[in-house]
Amino acid sequence: MLSIQDQLTKLRDNKIHFSIVKPATIGDGIHELSIEQQTLLQTFFDQHGSILNPLKFIPASGLASRMFLFLREFIDSFDPLKDSIEKYSSNNDKQEFQFFVNHLEEFSFYSTIKNYVEKNKGPLENRGEFLFHFVQTLLEDQSLGMEGKAKALLPIFNSSEEFNKTAFEFQILEALSLFSNASKVKIHFAIDPDQLTEFIALENKFCKRLSIKEQKRLQIDYSFQNTNTDSISLDENGSILRDQQNQIVYRKAGHGALLENIKQIQSDFVFIKTVDSVWPGDNSCINAQKTLGGLYLKSVIKIESLLNQLRENSSNSVENTLLFIKNTLHIDHKLRLNGLILEEKKLFLMDFLNRPLRVCGMIVNSGKPGGGPFWIEKNKQMFLQIVESSELEGKQSSLENSSFFNPVNMVCGLKDFNQKSWDLEKFKDDDRCIISHKTQNGKKTRIFEYPGLWNGSMAYWNSIFVKIPQSTFRSLKSINDCLEQKNN
Repeated sequence: MLSIQDQLTKLRDNKIHFSIVKPATIGDGIHELSIEQQTLLQTFFDQHGSILNPLKFIPASGLASRMFLFLREFIDSFDPLKDSIEKYSSNNDKQEFQFFVNHLEEFSFYSTIKNYVEKNKGPLENRGEFLFHFVQTLLEDQSLGMEGKAKALLPIFNSSEEFNKTAFEFQILEALSLFSNASKVKIHFAIDPDQLTEFIALENKFCKRLSIKEQKRLQIDYSFQNTNTDSISLDENGSILRDQQNQIVYRKAGHGALLENIKQIQSDFVFIKTVDSVWPGDNSCINAQKTLGGLYLKSVIKIESLLNQLRENSSNSVENTLLFIKNTLHIDHKLRLNGLILEEKKLFLMDFLNRPLRVCGMIVNSGKPGGGPFWIEKNKQMFLQIVESSELEGKQSSLENSSFFNPVNMVCGLKDFNQKSWDLEKFKDDDRCIISHKTQNGKKTRIFEYPGLWNGSMAYWNSIFVKIPQSTFRSLKSINDCLEQKNN
């Protein structure tokens, strides 16, 4: 954990301690696999993945408040007894609201909330009154309200099934299919402690609808972001943000703080995926993850074999290792090893290979907010990295020039080649903290966040980037995104 003084220094420094060299592209940092290769890897994962104790890890502490900002604005500014809904909707800055109203009946929650409003509010005079009470119920009702609840728990997905309408349920169903050959299907949600009761309630309700066999296979665990990782902010004057009692205001320090949660997991490797990136009943998403999993397993087997060759002084061990690193990790170490004796070359290569491995899916960049795959330079070395958009401030051209986007769909190894947990702190770049900017009570603040979980927290892992279908990604930033159609 960084001290307040260390956080303060980084907030005031506000510098990026690496250089963007170029975006990763197909053949230069990113693999593009043929259909045949994908099928073989999926089969390999089905055959061998369950042996090595996999787990699916879902960061799910995010609350849904931001999804409803334009609806909160409507409730706070519209008087149903005085104002005209037609006039309110006609403003050019109300396009999100217009879309919501025009497609209201398509939302999964429409009938439930409509019936509630009609039952409890009686006959309503006009469309404006109905919409006001509909939105007010959607946001604020103790039972049906969604504002401020965990995004994972909201019944916002249209589904052919009567019940399954939350990301929480679909992530579990996806895990059951992904680990179809495993005797235990392990899935771990990192959540807000205030939401635990709601998660447990939905889990119990959901599991009752599964078969006895699936109930026995399923193992769901929860953890909370360690409050010791909470971080400080600066106000617009550059002073530490304090409350009315002059106490320091602490915030959750971003998904990078979840490295503490990952370190507690005892599985051999984990699949990491954002909670809302799920499509109901979609085999292509499952197959993409199996492809990543199969490539991870094959690569780990190959790396272990190469390490053994290097230790045993096998003939051509250095050449074989250099070829694997170039073909698989897209890094050419030949020049770096020039002038070294054989023993020095072997030691360098063993050190390079003997570190955590991750296989990350990448999709074609369609302008979504977030980060992407880049080659970066630090301390005169080139690294293949996932760089967050906030780390690219002042380098917007770099993000725009990137043809790929990071959808957070990855497989990460947690055990070394002696079946001991990696010391993940050794492979983190503390310089890669994230400085974000937000507004609180109308005032601008600058917030310290730890190195992103899949950014600086995995900076010195070996990374394999693979192109996966764009259709495997989903991001619900607004409630309107729930109606987004899947593009194959």
